[in-house]
Amino acid sequence: MTAGMRVLFTTTNWKGIYFCMVPLGWALQAAGHEVRVACSPAQAPAISGAGLVPVPVLEGFELMQVERMSRYAAARRSPDEFAALAPVHPVTGQPVDSYDDYDVAAHEEDFTRRYHESLGRNCDAAVAFARSWRPALVVHDLMTPEGVLAALATGVPSVYHSPGMFGSVEASLHDPTGAFARHGVTGWDRSQIGYAIDPSPRQVAPDMGKALRMPVRYVPYNGPGAMDPWLLDRPERPRICLIWGNSASGIFGTGVPALRHAIDAVTSAGAELLLTTAPEQADALGELPDGVRLLRDHPLHLLLAHCDAVIHQGSVNPMMTAAGLPQLILALTDDQVEIGRRFALGGSALLLPGLDATAEQIRTAVSRLLTDAALREAAKRLESDIDSHPTVAQLVPALERLARTGALDAADLPR
Repeated sequence: MTAGMRVLFTTTNWKGIYFCMVPLGWALQAAGHEVRVACSPAQAPAISGAGLVPVPVLEGFELMQVERMSRYAAARRSPDEFAALAPVHPVTGQPVDSYDDYDVAAHEEDFTRRYHESLGRNCDAAVAFARSWRPALVVHDLMTPEGVLAALATGVPSVYHSPGMFGSVEASLHDPTGAFARHGVTGWDRSQIGYAIDPSPRQVAPDMGKALRMPVRYVPYNGPGAMDPWLLDRPERPRICLIWGNSASGIFGTGVPALRHAIDAVTSAGAELLLTTAPEQADALGELPDGVRLLRDHPLHLLLAHCDAVIHQGSVNPMMTAAGLPQLILALTDDQVEIGRRFALGGSALLLPGLDATAEQIRTAVSRLLTDAALREAAKRLESDIDSHPTVAQLVPALERLARTGALDAADLPR
């Protein structure tokens, strides 16, 4: 064993992408290793609250604003394609009366420039910290190429930690900052991701390219929280959990019709609904029908053992956390549609486009969640597959070997 090695994590500003790394941090620390998490100041409380040590050296560019800007600019160019749900204001996130409320042409180029400059400074900061702290290994998430760069610039191995369902082929290949060349690294391409920790079920595992896939058992973590004793009081009727996360309201506003359609479909089917959502979305819902228990940002993993099915907006965090239950995915973004399609191949999930789904389509899907035994059986198969993967603790010796020797092959992985 390589006692007391240093491991640097690099994280994005999007909790749903990096929360999957928290259990690995626990396992490394329990094995006697030091873990530091390079992050933005905004993420430091969430990381320290998870029991890891944040290093807030990265800038926290607002990624939801990036998404809103992209959607607004696309709608300004092709308004007919966005007739179902108009984009919200890129800066405020509030509904607009007209696309003329925000001059996207005047701001988009400057916004993109500032985003790229921020990414470049993050790359420089990650390299500077790595050169100073001297980690033996870097673990990065899907959206932090600065982790790869920090490893390459300091000559240590790096590992991509997938949240599940995202392969290395989803990683961005574009370096608009020039940071890789600035630190003596030639280019940035998928071949530089040599190792990938992946909790995905084998039946629907994503493409990792040439990277060595390192299967790991998924440990749900959705943030700190307390278990409410009332969860143990199971109702006689079915109970469905509906997750409408911060990204849904943050990118699309609080008026997505599919949410209300789903609420009405569950209650009209006679099921109890646990609805956990962002505070601003909860405030915008108004009066809710009987049978709905409204929660604000409740950790999902504390709810699901007491539910029969799940509905969510397509984020990978609830998708993986709820892998053992039938799911209705109301995907909102293009990547959610693709990841949802991929996950649904396992037979446990129904996929609808959340921006276009009708009330009737959602009612039909909810009825299947409650009555289709094949969905439940497929979900149990996926859960059994995930549970057969090595634990994060069992993965630690392989990471120690990687840090010590600089290379791994399939024979080095736990069985």
